[in-house]
Amino acid sequence: MGAIIVRILLLAMVVWVIRYVLMSIQGLGKGNSKKKPAEETGVMVKDPVCGMYMDPRLAVRMDGRGKPLYFCSEECKSKYLAYKKTDN
Repeated sequence: MGAIIVRILLLAMVVWVIRYVLMSIQGLGKGNSKKKPAEETGVMVKDPVCGMYMDPRLAVRMDGRGKPLYFCSEECKSKYLAYKKTDN
């Protein structure tokens, strides 16, 4: 009976270690729960008007409803604002 309990505990430890390693590799561990801004991650962002993908460090940025919006140009930003103005 005691050997079965030891085996179950060892199996649980092995599963925990594998989970910990996989989460560390994927960056899902503790301390990484907050999302980093696109400027820091280097992920390409999409312009909501024309659909163009671009580097967020070069994009025209606007804060909208708690999350940043990225535009390829001031023209696309103006089109977005004009559409939002008529939408309301």
